[in-house]
Amino acid sequence: MELTVATKLGQEGNIVTVDGSIQEHLGKKLEKLEARWGKPVTARAALEEVAVGYDCTLTITLHGTPELISHGHAETLVKAVDTAVERVTRQFEAEADKRTGRERQRKNGTSKPVIS
Repeated sequence: MELTVATKLGQEGNIVTVDGSIQEHLGKKLEKLEARWGKPVTARAALEEVAVGYDCTLTITLHGTPELISHGHAETLVKAVDTAVERVTRQFEAEADKRTGRERQRKNGTSKPVIS
């Protein structure tokens, strides 16, 4: 899995400092998605300090599908990351449901019901 974490300047010009624990936390959560997908996953996280709390924008590229983008906002950085991961997980599950449905169709060999 390829993970890139970027920080943005806040409103007061402060840069969010990201220690290793945030990257490890995010990496563990995203490794679970990668294991369920079965293909390489590329993730980009943009962290920003705003007037009240933190924002986290998470962009995940699942090879073979469009990008999944989620935003999380919370008072602490870890909660903002968790919120973004939860939202992208819901998008991932919807995409995985589509994928399994298509695989079932290919396996059974029927694309549309035959009406006679």
